[in-house]
Amino acid sequence: MGDVIAVTGAGGFLGRAVVARAREKSHPVRAILRGDPPEAWAADPGIDVIRADLRHELPALDGAAAVIHAAARMSGDDAAQARDTVTPSAALLQRAAQAGARLVLVSSISVLGARDLAPFALVDEATPVEPHPERRDAYTRAKLAQERDACEISARYGAQLRIVRPGAIFGAGRLWNAHMGIELGPLVLGPRHAGELPLCWLPHAAQILLLAATRPQAQTIELIHALDDDRPDRARFLAALGRRGLPLGWRGFDMAARALTPLGPRLPGLLRREVLRARLMPLRYANARAHALGFRAEAGLEAAMADARRARA
Repeated sequence: MGDVIAVTGAGGFLGRAVVARAREKSHPVRAILRGDPPEAWAADPGIDVIRADLRHELPALDGAAAVIHAAARMSGDDAAQARDTVTPSAALLQRAAQAGARLVLVSSISVLGARDLAPFALVDEATPVEPHPERRDAYTRAKLAQERDACEISARYGAQLRIVRPGAIFGAGRLWNAHMGIELGPLVLGPRHAGELPLCWLPHAAQILLLAATRPQAQTIELIHALDDDRPDRARFLAALGRRGLPLGWRGFDMAARALTPLGPRLPGLLRREVLRARLMPLRYANARAHALGFRAEAGLEAAMADARRARA
C-alpha cells in the first residue's frame, strides 16, 4: 500500500492545515471536500481533489494508506447532526475499513464527562466519556456517536483506528473558544481560577493527526488527546487575546447552575450544569500519548497567538 493520505473536510479550518502538513512531509493527499479547493492546490500535483458531499456520495478510497476523517458539522440540533455528521461518518469509515486503510477519526475532548471530577483533577485518555449525553449539546452527542460507530467498524473489519480528540483548536480566524465563558461586549464573563485551558494550536492539531495516520500502531484502537504543551489559565489567554475578564469565582458559576438544574433542557447550553462543568471547571490536562506518538511542540501560547494574528492580517 502507498502512503496516500485521504482527508475528508479538506476545505475546512482543520482540513486545510492537515493537507498542508501532509504535503510538507511529501505525502500524496486525496483531498475530499464539498466546495471549491484553495487556488494554490491546482499547482500541486501531489493533491488529488475529490468533490463529494458525504451525505449523498462516498469517494473512492482504494489505495489510501489512511483516512483522516475531519468532516463534521459544528452546530445544529440532533437531527442536523445525525444527517450531516453521524450517518455519513459511519458510511465513510466503513468504506475506508473495507479498503484496508487506517482510520483516523477527528473527535473532540468535549466527549468527556466532568460531573464526577473534582476541581483540578487530571484529565487524560482514561477519563470516562460523558455518562449523561442527553444533558449535553447535540455536538457532543454526535461526537460520542461517531466514536461508538468507529469502534464498531474497527472491530467488524479488523481495521486500525486512532480516535484523536483535539482540545479547543485556535488559529488564524478562530481565536475564541467556549471554554472561556460568555462574551459581554469587550468583557468576558468566566470563572477566574488556575485551571488549564485545553487548547490546541492549529499546526499542532495537524501535526498530531498526520502522526496518527502514519506512525506504527501497537493496538487496534488507540485514543489520543491532541493538546498543546503550553496550556494557560484564562487570565493569561485573555491577556494574549487583548481582552478583559470579569473576576468571578468558579463556585459561583457552579452554584448558579445547580440552582437552575430543575429547569433541565429548557435552559441555554451554558446554564446547564453538565455543559458548564465540562467547559469551565478548573482542570488539568495531559498529552503524554501525543508525545509518545512523536508530537513536538512548535510554539508556546504567545508565539502561536502572534502567528495566528499575522496569518489573519
